[in-house]
Amino acid sequence: MKKTLLFLVFAVTTSTAAFAQARPGGELSSKDYTGGGTTDSRNTGFGIKGGYNLSSLRGDDVAGIDRNSRSDVHAGLYGQFGFNEFASVQAELLYSRQGFEANTGVGTSAGAKQNFRMDYISLPVMFVGNVTETISFHVGPQVSLLTNIRQGDDNLDIAANGFNSLDFGGVGGLEARLGPARLGARYNLSLGKVFEDGSNSSGTINPAFSNSKIYNNLFQIYLGIGFTQ
Repeated sequence: MKKTLLFLVFAVTTSTAAFAQARPGGELSSKDYTGGGTTDSRNTGFGIKGGYNLSSLRGDDVAGIDRNSRSDVHAGLYGQFGFNEFASVQAELLYSRQGFEANTGVGTSAGAKQNFRMDYISLPVMFVGNVTETISFHVGPQVSLLTNIRQGDDNLDIAANGFNSLDFGGVGGLEARLGPARLGARYNLSLGKVFEDGSNSSGTINPAFSNSKIYNNLFQIYLGIGFTQ
C-alpha cells in the first residue's frame, strides 16, 4: 500500500512539472504527442498511470445482500499506437485493488458485514478515438486475474473460499490530455462472476453464493504521464 501511494505521489509530481514546461503547440503538445517522432499520429507512445478505484457488487442476485462500496487505488503502465489523427489502440497492464463490504459470510449474523479486498492484475485493450485535439473516448475488452484476497487482515485461499480467479468484461471512458499529461475516468463492466459456479466451499464465504449472478462493479479516475517514442 505504501509503495502504491508513493508511486501515485511520484506520478502527480512528475505530471505537474510536465504541465509547467509544456504548452499548446510546444514540443510535447497534444497536437504532436511524439515530439516529431516516427509517426504522424499524436497518439503513439507509452507511459505510467495511477488513480482511484470505487468498487462494489452488481447483478441479479445482489438485492438480498447488505453491501457497501470500497475505495482503493490502481496503478500500472500503458502503451499506445496511433493509426492516424483519430484512431489508435491502447493496451495497459494494471494492478487494481477492488473489493466490497457485505454480509456474505458463513453464519454471519443479521446486519454483520465482512470486508474483502481483491487484488487483480488487469489487461485492457482499447480502441481510442479523438473527439477533439485534447478529448478522446476509450472502449474495449478487459481480462483480469485475481492474485490475492484479504478478509480484514487475513489472506484467504481463492479457490477454497469459492472465488473466481478470472474476470473478464469491457471498459469504456473519456480522457483529457494536455501535452504528456492525461486525466481520465473509466467504467469497468465485469461479465465474470465473482463466485464460482458449483463451488462446495467450506471457507468464509457462504456456499449459497456459488451459483449467484454477482459481478464486480468498478469506476476509476486516473492521472497519467506519457513519454515519447
